Amino acid sequence: MTSSRVWRDPHEVPRELAPGVVTIGNFDGVHRGHRRVIDSLVSYASAHDLAPRALTFHPHPRHVMTGSEEPMLITGYEDRNALVCEAGVEDLLDVHFTLEFAQLRAEEFVREYLVDLLRARAVVLGKDSRFGRRNEGDFHTMVELGEKYGFQVVSVEELDADTEAESGGRERISSTLVRKSLLAGDMSGAARMLGRWHSVRDTVRHGFKRGRELGFPTANFSAHPSGAVPIDGVYAGYFSVLDGDRFLERVPATISVGTNPTFEEGPAYRIVETYVLGSHEYELYDRQAKVEFVERLRPTLAFDGIEALVEQMHRDVAVTRSTLAAHGDPRA
Repeated sequence: MTSSRVWRDPHEVPRELAPGVVTIGNFDGVHRGHRRVIDSLVSYASAHDLAPRALTFHPHPRHVMTGSEEPMLITGYEDRNALVCEAGVEDLLDVHFTLEFAQLRAEEFVREYLVDLLRARAVVLGKDSRFGRRNEGDFHTMVELGEKYGFQVVSVEELDADTEAESGGRERISSTLVRKSLLAGDMSGAARMLGRWHSVRDTVRHGFKRGRELGFPTANFSAHPSGAVPIDGVYAGYFSVLDGDRFLERVPATISVGTNPTFEEGPAYRIVETYVLGSHEYELYDRQAKVEFVERLRPTLAFDGIEALVEQMHRDVAVTRSTLAAHGDPRA
């Protein structure tokens, strides 16, 4: 399989580009709804001898347009791009979203980016897609522009989640719904929508070394790992280390998210600390690693003393083992 090309600037796109089929979106989390769109893209490309391409953005358009804090990203931009490419996209253009870019009219965007730059012979979209200045373009606009510029438009139906909407009926799988699950500690719900266990990635840092002193040495992430950190608590999950361009075999882990309220001199910010179950023969510090969250075992607690904390940690490890043994792989 040919490795994917990722362009971070329109000027990087080759002038002599073969015709392709294109989809557009933020793809935050690359959940099963996104995967349905990408699967349709790849199938259409294969059937019509076209290159499957995607156009995405950074930073999040909402952050640029409102000036507010960037939404909690389910996946960091690099991980998002990697997941999109792993799903079968051969060429990905990651556009720097600016106020100037946001002023492009719907037709300008389609003509300049999809037709002229990415040479779209077809565009694959969900029916709720919006594009262009003030979101003026929708699916029907794309169909009209396809007739004008000579490309087909393929619609993809949304996927329903397992939850019920307030207005009745089923909610559709969306990045917003995944974020709600993470903030509620519902890791199984998030996994059903993502099609995988939710994960965060970072470089392993030196911490206070308290875990080592207590017999539970931990691999610590920074205050801002790549990916959305779920609600505070203790989790059962997996830990894996990046080796070159791939992650080594994942190993069971007990994961703590929070500020360590038992210790007065604990950090003022939330951190992810991972106790890796079993032995490993590689150095963790300063290595890129990934933590996958399978199930929230309990909330964060403040203990009266070290002895009570250690007893609870032993219980957490035991529950982690039984929990992981009971869970199937969401990718199945």
